[in-house]
Amino acid sequence: MSKRKEIIIIGVLIVLLLILIVGVSYAAFSYSGLGSKVNTITTGAISMTYEETDNVISLDKALPTTDKTGKKLEDYFEFTVSGNITGDTNINYEIAAKDVTTAERKIDGSNIKLYLTRVTEDGDEEEVMAPKIYNEEASANEYTGRPSEEMSLYTGSMSSSESNTYRLRMYVTEEYNPQGDGGDLQFSVKINVYGKDGEKYVPLTTREILEDNPLQVEKENMFNYTADGIIIDNYDDWNMITNQEYITNGLYSMEDEDGTSYYFRGSNVNNYVQFGTYTDDYYVYRYGSNDFVTLESCQYDDSSCNESNKVLKYSAGTPMYWRIVRVNGDGSLRLIYNGTSTNAILEDLGIAGGFYNFDKSDPKYTGYTYDRNTNELDSNVKTDIDIWYSVAVAGSLYDDKVIDGRFCSDSSGYKLTSEYGLAGLKLDFYVYSSSDRLEQWASNWTKADMPTLICPKTDKTYGGSYRLKVGLITKDEVILAGETTHTGGDSYLSSTLTMSPNRFYSDSAYISTSKGYGYVNYYYDIRPVINVKVDNGFASGDGTTGNPYVLS
Repeated sequence: MSKRKEIIIIGVLIVLLLILIVGVSYAAFSYSGLGSKVNTITTGAISMTYEETDNVISLDKALPTTDKTGKKLEDYFEFTVSGNITGDTNINYEIAAKDVTTAERKIDGSNIKLYLTRVTEDGDEEEVMAPKIYNEEASANEYTGRPSEEMSLYTGSMSSSESNTYRLRMYVTEEYNPQGDGGDLQFSVKINVYGKDGEKYVPLTTREILEDNPLQVEKENMFNYTADGIIIDNYDDWNMITNQEYITNGLYSMEDEDGTSYYFRGSNVNNYVQFGTYTDDYYVYRYGSNDFVTLESCQYDDSSCNESNKVLKYSAGTPMYWRIVRVNGDGSLRLIYNGTSTNAILEDLGIAGGFYNFDKSDPKYTGYTYDRNTNELDSNVKTDIDIWYSVAVAGSLYDDKVIDGRFCSDSSGYKLTSEYGLAGLKLDFYVYSSSDRLEQWASNWTKADMPTLICPKTDKTYGGSYRLKVGLITKDEVILAGETTHTGGDSYLSSTLTMSPNRFYSDSAYISTSKGYGYVNYYYDIRPVINVKVDNGFASGDGTTGNPYVLS
């Protein structure tokens, strides 16, 4: 690697958040971008520009607000980071915020949230950093030049000329209570952009995985077969055969939104990880042979379920085990929950069970959230997973390593109309794009563009692209792991619910699973997915069952 040299330390924008408490009824806020300037640093074949606008943002008599409202604020500060690069060169850059409040009376940063989006080519906004409490990093980033004691908002790389426009929103958390604070509180942040030229940063954790797992070459039409080489030979009698040439096992690569992703495929893969311990005792509602995350889910299954069905599943301090689904393009690790040991039985791979949604009467119930243009309601499974995370991980040191990762509930698709029943009765048959790609309904069970790690754009008010702390796997990732819808498979993801909408047919919404699909109001075991950022390698292990990687 060529010697890295710091080419830019750009810090220009002052955003002021002035909080004036009037009586006890409301707080008035105003913050503004000061000045309008362009800062450019040029070295050889590289130039990078951080450009402010002269936007002035003001909020008057605004109460502390929820994330849902804060993310949609019409007042925001917009700025652009551009790179003009020729040749084989790369810039690692980082957007950061620094508390520069000078007032004697200030509101604590723990009451302030920042939210960062990027403006897409069609003018929409893509979430880059989910709403996050102001929190400064204890250590510096040597690859971008960001010093310690600043809050990291986003880290990226440029290897070709590009321009990205960002929008920053800032607001007071809904938990903040202005009563009794005396008023005249201030909070000020400066937004800095740092960068260095050099090879694209690859975390030591990623390098260790690549060293332990030789990269395999994707075979033509590989995804029509399970990882153990099974394919349907004759669809008339559903005859299955095994093709030895298509037994695939190991580490493969594919592009995602952030770069090159390395994913595990097959059953005999060394992707076990021990990460975290249960923060608190974890209780479930046990009815018959099923465990439910919430009483509401248990009562949906059987109305006689009550508080007496509540049992301790895991004690605080119980270790959690995961499987590495893939190394994301941004260097983070995508992990799926795998129980409390490396040899957990099938029934214990999940946190418990529940229902994707209680209602199946509308296509929107296939979305991980729905009614996104109005009040954006959570699916039942999202509620279950968020509750589990709040008990198992939130508030711990491990929580700091879990990032707001990308998740995709692909609700893009199209409508087919077919004739069914007596007198040629026509029924609407909606098939979503993941079903079309991965179940091969339209082209003799094959599709050249089957799995993707780039979330398709949707015009629906349900599903879509998310930045979340915790979520579910996608059907595309299940196929990459070595499953197929019609033949099953025996990969490490052979039993899991996904967040991929499947179809809406005969007044019923269906969600995809690793083995196929089912009603959204069926009972499913739930296996949460998180994205973890650990740059400095594994504490120990090699990913095997007997010696799993350990993320400290």
